[in-house]
Amino acid sequence: MRIIFFLFIYLLTLAPIYSKSLKNITYPFTAKELIFECEAWIPGETAVQQKAKKEVSCIRYIQSTINTYQLIKSQNNEKLSDLCLPSVLNLQRHKDVFIKYVKENPNKENLDASKIIIESLINSYCK
Repeated sequence: MRIIFFLFIYLLTLAPIYSKSLKNITYPFTAKELIFECEAWIPGETAVQQKAKKEVSCIRYIQSTINTYQLIKSQNNEKLSDLCLPSVLNLQRHKDVFIKYVKENPNKENLDASKIIIESLINSYCK
């Protein structure tokens, strides 16, 4: 019984210390890692056939990044640039823009993927 009691006390004191030390740990998804996900596309397959493959996660990551950026911008944040996106949503095109931009700028491949997605879209569409 004593062992259980001491184990309980030990976990009560150690768990909060351990969780606080992990609070600030982040792992940014790099542009290089996202390109790896994006290039898994197999030509000739439909979206349904691709569902279990990597490219779906790539497109969703790009879509989420764009949606988050636009949401933050819509909250009257004048500091953010417009993405100048065409009125027709074409995530496949946005994916291609991102991949081309990173391949033309290899010095950016180890930076945060979300930042590079936004940068590539602004660079491509806001000319």
